[in-house]
Amino acid sequence: MESLTLSVSGMSCQGCANSLTRLFTAQPGVADVAVSFEAGTAAINFDPDQVALPRLSEIVVEAGFEVA
Repeated sequence: MESLTLSVSGMSCQGCANSLTRLFTAQPGVADVAVSFEAGTAAINFDPDQVALPRLSEIVVEAGFEVA
């Protein structure tokens, strides 16, 4: 397992963080995620053999947010 913390901009409420959490947890290879809209971060524990690092950033962009 590897850990990564992404800076995420564009989240305006807990609902945004919850949506992003659901998208990350639906991704095969993501073991655990903690998204904080207050801090603007997404802390992700993932298996690099199952999910590539660029895919994690793509999930943020596809959800309508930006990786800062």
